[in-house]
Formats: sequence, structure tokens, C-alpha cells
Amino acid sequence: MIMIEEKYEPWEPIKELPSSPFFYEMYFKEGSLIILLKESDLVEKRMKIVFKNPLGYRIVNESGRLKKLDNPYIYTFCKTQQSNFLEWFNYESDGLFNDWDVTHYMVCNSDNIIDVITNQTPEVRWINY
Repeated sequence: MIMIEEKYEPWEPIKELPSSPFFYEMYFKEGSLIILLKESDLVEKRMKIVFKNPLGYRIVNESGRLKKLDNPYIYTFCKTQQSNFLEWFNYESDGLFNDWDVTHYMVCNSDNIIDVITNQTPEVRWINY
């Protein structure tokens, strides 16, 4: 596999992002991928990230992504339009989405790394449980 030079930038969808979130829950409902994260000291508060109609996603335990975590340009919340995951997606889809404005979002948390490819801006907000 040919590896490209990946370029990530911080993704700050809302103020007061958790600095080291814990993975709480992830599920697919009515065409949307929903991710819930929490801070260790905020028991009743969760961050909800909704990706409507994601084109692709993966979740990998952080120990399975050690090379990625070794990159100094990886942030807890980041995004890119130039990654190996996007290259793989474009190859596998035979270029079907080349004319779409797709973005690769990455959420690094205490347990794993979640990657999502989408052409829609995700909805992010704090919710109370």
C-alpha cells in the first residue's frame, strides 16, 4: 500500500471540547452514526456527535493505531482532506465520490480512534443524561 503524506488540522466544532474524552457509546440509527463521549469527572454530561449519512467509518483500539498516535500533528479532534483512509476509500469506490467535498474526521479518545468520512458537517453538542 502506498502511504501518502497526511495533513491534519484541529477540528473545533464547539467550545469547551474535552481534552481527553472517554468513549461511551457508538451506534447507527436512522442513517446517522452517533458517537457519545464523556469526561471522567462529568458523570451526567455527554458529548454527542452525529454524522448524517456517513460514507465510511471505522473504530480501532488505540493500541492498533500506534503509528498514528506517534504523529505530532494528530489532535483529539481533527479533520483532513488528505489521508490514507480517504485514499483507500477513493480507490475502493473507484472514484465515485471524487467530485464530492468529502472530509475525514478523526476523534481520538482514551480507548480508541474513530475515523469518519462524510460530505456533511457533523452535529456536535453537549447533552445531559
